Amino acid sequence: MKKTLLLLITAIFVLILAACGSSESANNESTDTTSNNSTNGESSAPADKGVIRIGYQKGNTLNILKEHGNLDTALKEAGYTVEWKVFPTGTVLLEALLTDNIDFGHASDGNAVFMQAGGHPLNYVASEAPYPEGVALVAKAESDIETVEDLKGKKIGVTRGGNQHYLLLVALEQAGISQDEVEIVFYKDAAEGLAAFTKGEFDVYGSWDPYLAIVENTIETRTIVSGSDLTENRTFYFATEKLLTEKPDVAKIILDELQNADQWANENKDEVAEILAKELGLDVAPLQQANNRRTFGVQKIDDAIITSQQQLADTFFKAGLLENEISVKDAVNVDDAIIPSNIE
Repeated sequence: MKKTLLLLITAIFVLILAACGSSESANNESTDTTSNNSTNGESSAPADKGVIRIGYQKGNTLNILKEHGNLDTALKEAGYTVEWKVFPTGTVLLEALLTDNIDFGHASDGNAVFMQAGGHPLNYVASEAPYPEGVALVAKAESDIETVEDLKGKKIGVTRGGNQHYLLLVALEQAGISQDEVEIVFYKDAAEGLAAFTKGEFDVYGSWDPYLAIVENTIETRTIVSGSDLTENRTFYFATEKLLTEKPDVAKIILDELQNADQWANENKDEVAEILAKELGLDVAPLQQANNRRTFGVQKIDDAIITSQQQLADTFFKAGLLENEISVKDAVNVDDAIIPSNIE
């Protein structure tokens, strides 16, 4: 009897342990399944891939991109954070690019050739659409200067190596006038140039938009020659070698969103003028005037663009402005894979 009772108690105890074990196993399986479903079911944020530093100058296309906000959104979705850094000039911006303080930025055609001639390697990535009407040489309306031929013996104010300086050199050459037959006066910036022109310190003022539009709205002027048919007046986009080789996907996203912002700008020029007026601390009217004579758009760098940029470099070298002759083509090594489909 005792033996039978002992066997019964032992059997019951074994059954209880088995039941507990099955329950714990079931609970564990349930917990694991819930955990896996949670992981697979929820949309997790992309991994943090770091910061992309973009340099820009106020009033230019990257400034529009920054204010539009579409690049920040696109890079955030790809796991990156954007850090925007503003620079006073293209030269300073390119120096920051070369010292790895930014990853991507823009500068004028003149800034680029001066930097390359100084022995600094550049990586052209793309070009903004040409803007020839955004640069001109103007005289006061009461002046007797009407044509380029009338520039002989006159004082002409430009920024050294600026787009208006190049326009002057090309216009003089086309007219068969030597640099020695005119007096070129260099001014530091747009404000200094406008003040000097207003005071009569030079006879002809070389300027660029939006400051050209300000001059035209401030003083009654006569355009002696504009960039049309003489200079393309381009902005170029540049990147570090590291960005292009290690993060080509980022370069492609930047160009894609630049083009998107540019197309938006073409359709919303008045809104763009308001944005840039606030950024630059200028009136809206001249910015509207400047925007109305340009077309925004990113372009792939082709042989024609390289040839145009090389002509600018050769002209500056011939004028004694560049230290060395350069080959623009050597700085253009763009992998077609980073050019998005919305850019031709």
